[in-house]
Amino acid sequence: MALCLGSAAAHGQTSTAPPKTSSADPASLPARDSHQGLLIAADPYTSADRYKEKFGKRSPYEGGIIAIELFFRNDNDSPIRINLKTMELLMGAPGESRQRLQPLSAEEVADRILAKPTKDPTPRFPVPRVGPPPSKHDKNWEEFAGIVRSAGLATDLLPPHATTHGFVYFDIDRHYDWISNARLEIPDLAFMNDTKPLFFFEIDLAPSAH
Repeated sequence: MALCLGSAAAHGQTSTAPPKTSSADPASLPARDSHQGLLIAADPYTSADRYKEKFGKRSPYEGGIIAIELFFRNDNDSPIRINLKTMELLMGAPGESRQRLQPLSAEEVADRILAKPTKDPTPRFPVPRVGPPPSKHDKNWEEFAGIVRSAGLATDLLPPHATTHGFVYFDIDRHYDWISNARLEIPDLAFMNDTKPLFFFEIDLAPSAH
């Protein structure tokens, strides 16, 4: 599964889209990790009301998908490359072992929300991998996928002294209450103009559940 990326990153190119602006201060969010001049903070959306404000009538929430808004603040003099595809969400029922989940693309989110599968009462967690999306999509699908894509994290290059943010999406089968036993791992970051490596980032999402 591929993360929701901008068009350049989706084709293997480095995206240089301008950072999105936000009124939120990433340093004030309870779920965060910071070292080597880089702050990464996470704001998981776990209520229907928050999704309605951001996405409108249709949202990832109705399909059991969690949207996590990520903030990256680079206080260094060098740009930082972020390998978005290696990001993982570790999540499970409180007190139990966690499953590793890969992020969804905008197309995968749209397929889960707008597809009309036969109802099955069997829980799907652990979440199964699905096949490729259908080759044809209607106008509603295209519009919704566009909304999800535009809200997504759309750059893999963070300029020096800049902050960017956007959503990543994971299918958690409606287990929003399991955030208290969830951790986001972002393992692959590097300074573009420096051989000095960036350490592994991991963000405990439990504080955001309170």
